Amino acid sequence: IGKEAALAAAMSVAERMREKAQVHYRVNGDAIEFERSGAKGSIVVGDQTVLAEVTLGLLLKPMRGFIEQKIDDYFGRYFQ
Repeated sequence: IGKEAALAAAMSVAERMREKAQVHYRVNGDAIEFERSGAKGSIVVGDQTVLAEVTLGLLLKPMRGFIEQKIDDYFGRYFQ
């Protein structure tokens, strides 16, 4: 998909995270920065790449595998 479609898909991912995990986000150029209690990160859309980076606090680290799976699910759903 093109960059504009990837940015739209990233917004859909951010909105889904807001609904399901009470994540607050803001758009900063080609990046969506997000935060919630115990976690923060970003989704950065490049010309040919989309990079998600998440930093988990101590209490959420045990859920790392589950969170990674959810990110994979969202990316699979929105970045087709």
